[in-house]
Amino acid sequence: IQQSPAFLSAKAGASMKLSCEVTDAVSTTLYVYWYRQDPHSGPQLLFSSLYAPSVDPSNLGQFTASRPNSSHFFLESTDVAVNDSAVYYCAGSPHSDSNTDTLCTETTPALSPSHFPVSVFLYLNSQHHTSSD
Repeated sequence: IQQSPAFLSAKAGASMKLSCEVTDAVSTTLYVYWYRQDPHSGPQLLFSSLYAPSVDPSNLGQFTASRPNSSHFFLESTDVAVNDSAVYYCAGSPHSDSNTDTLCTETTPALSPSHFPVSVFLYLNSQHHTSSD
């Protein structure tokens, strides 16, 4: 699984889009998840997708998730707020696929570091400064 961007800084009220790409041949049999981790707390499940294009839930507050195909899972917001600053993770978990006779025993989200190769840190504030300010 690959996530992008690795770091995102935006002004409150801006839009954002995080991308999760499944680069493995088993993408059609991979459950994928978006998690959010606030400082001093554990990961919180935001969205899950068992197959494209199904996403549960389809939106959560100002956040939406979409999985247009088996390889891509997106997390978006058109109006981020300062309290949305967090680390966002995309995770994958294999499952059984009766069509290919692939059997997996792991059917719940796996939270091992190998499933989180890159995290996205979203930093927001009401005063966004750039080098040209």
